[in-house]
Amino acid sequence: MTGFLALALLLLGTAGQTDPPPSPAPQIQVSQTIVVTAERLEQPPRESTAAVTVLGSDELSRLPARTLGDALRYVPGLQLISVNPGAPPQVSSRGFFGAGVVEYVQLIVDGVPAGDAESGLGDWRAIPVESIDRIEVLRGAASSLFGDTALAGVVQVFRKPRTQVSLSAGSFSTNRWSASYADDRFSAGASGTRSDGFRAHGDFDELFANAAFTRGPWRASLDYSNRDRNDAGALNAEELADDRFGSDPLFGNDRDETRRVRGALQYRGAFDGTLYAHDRHTGFTGTLLLAPGFGDTATRDLDTSGIGATAMKTWTLGHGRIAGGVDVAHDGVRSRYGDDSGSGSRQRGAAFVTGEWRVSGAVRVAAGGRWDSINDSFEDVDVSDGAFSPRVGFSFETHGLLSYVQLSRAFKAPTLDQRFDQRPFPDFTGGTVTVSNPALVPQRSNNLEAGIRGGSAMLAWEVNGYVIHVDDEIDFDVQTLRYANIGSSRHRGAEGLLRFAPAGMVSGTLSYSWTRVGDHGLQFKNIAEHVARAGVDIRSFLDVHVDVERSAGRFLDDANRFPLDDATVVDLRLSRAVGPLVASLDANNLFNEHYAPLGYTVSDFSGNDVPYYYPAAGRSIALTLTWAPRHGGPP
Repeated sequence: MTGFLALALLLLGTAGQTDPPPSPAPQIQVSQTIVVTAERLEQPPRESTAAVTVLGSDELSRLPARTLGDALRYVPGLQLISVNPGAPPQVSSRGFFGAGVVEYVQLIVDGVPAGDAESGLGDWRAIPVESIDRIEVLRGAASSLFGDTALAGVVQVFRKPRTQVSLSAGSFSTNRWSASYADDRFSAGASGTRSDGFRAHGDFDELFANAAFTRGPWRASLDYSNRDRNDAGALNAEELADDRFGSDPLFGNDRDETRRVRGALQYRGAFDGTLYAHDRHTGFTGTLLLAPGFGDTATRDLDTSGIGATAMKTWTLGHGRIAGGVDVAHDGVRSRYGDDSGSGSRQRGAAFVTGEWRVSGAVRVAAGGRWDSINDSFEDVDVSDGAFSPRVGFSFETHGLLSYVQLSRAFKAPTLDQRFDQRPFPDFTGGTVTVSNPALVPQRSNNLEAGIRGGSAMLAWEVNGYVIHVDDEIDFDVQTLRYANIGSSRHRGAEGLLRFAPAGMVSGTLSYSWTRVGDHGLQFKNIAEHVARAGVDIRSFLDVHVDVERSAGRFLDDANRFPLDDATVVDLRLSRAVGPLVASLDANNLFNEHYAPLGYTVSDFSGNDVPYYYPAAGRSIALTLTWAPRHGGPP
């Protein structure tokens, strides 16, 4: 490993007459890029009647990011919270935050939904950045296109592995490797990470692998992952002040071992069709604090499997296009806590239609709708849900500016765990209770969004605002000690983005997001009200990327009595290419900002709330050496 580090440092510092000329700053693509996530139709992102962000492979290569979850931190409007080493980060979009229990942003990988059967959670760490061709992020309600778990948005990843080998070593005894091969028909890749984590009892070991074969309009793919990680848990204020790298002994047995397999067969021809299947086993030991110093620890064995299919066809009709399709899936769940065991399933079926019409050269109308039917069962309990999610949007372009407005309705069904999880908790009277609730009904939202875009190849900008009203919101009810539909909420916000790439070697971005969610002037817990970000790229002998994020207005309780620290975090990447070899130095949280982005409160036996915090990692540095022949892999 010493020789590897020396070689990487040598490449970063090499100077000489053989240096290639500096690369020009990348030009901003205002309308040439084509996306499919925003309306499930191919279109330039500029024309979308919703907020959509695209991260291409070139931009991803400049960011100090190693996984999909790392890269999403740089998308305006998304808040990514990563506190447990080796665990997928938790995603918040427009004030919707599931805290690692449920997902409000749907993850789709190469056209295949990738959420867990019992929770909908996506594994945001499972895809290495080097295998990604582009990421399309649709912020805001998308149930009219993708159904459940898309109440707050969709992240769709398109992979295109390249032939390369990469080795990395960094802080917290973290070692990472990846290798991939790709040609016109076949690709295969694998990556692994081993780390002690930045806190005691935070070590993890993970392996990811994938292979794909393409022949004509057909593509077959297979993904495998295996993760073994310990969970350091939360710290109270005294523990945090004493040792932010420590772990409460109450969480000393918390551990997650998960294996996943997912396969898909896809056809792209007269219509688009996908058939997919998945299988997963998880052994999980977790502790829930019931009172300060008193926790309940349980071990769960969870097996899930399922099969699904989607089909869609597009027609051109005069000055417009229309597409229709169906999504179907069946997921099975087998769960056991000691002697308490049970099995159940979720069956989903949906039909959707989406279309666009050019009323004139300047006016465009986009509309669609989707009907979802969800049937859940667990042992002898059956529950059925149905939801219709319509959408209509208008855009108007004049003098180089495009303005748009969109109205939509969305929903989020209760997860199988929220309805049926049989984990027993002590009720302090000698018995046990469960927090799940089969009587839960879906959350439903009415959404209004408007925005304006403009710019050129050297300067592009956009601003949007939204108002969302949610009914039948699902949360934990402390009065009944179980999940319940406890009321309604209003989400308001604004997002702005400026991209610049003037002539020369410098390019950059500026973004700001304001998110206000709650009632009576209070902010919902763990949602930052303000997030501002600035990023600059300098392409020269040594490529430099600097990113600064400022987050503020976050609380760990809905009553806003316990504010979380405002934080300014600086990330840095330095990279240097010599022929097929690339050396990069990543420094995340460069100035070692100490803050806690996530927390919760627990009532003591006197009824007083006691805060607990998840500290963020301090400064971390990683040195990476990559060999990537230009002739390897598809262009």
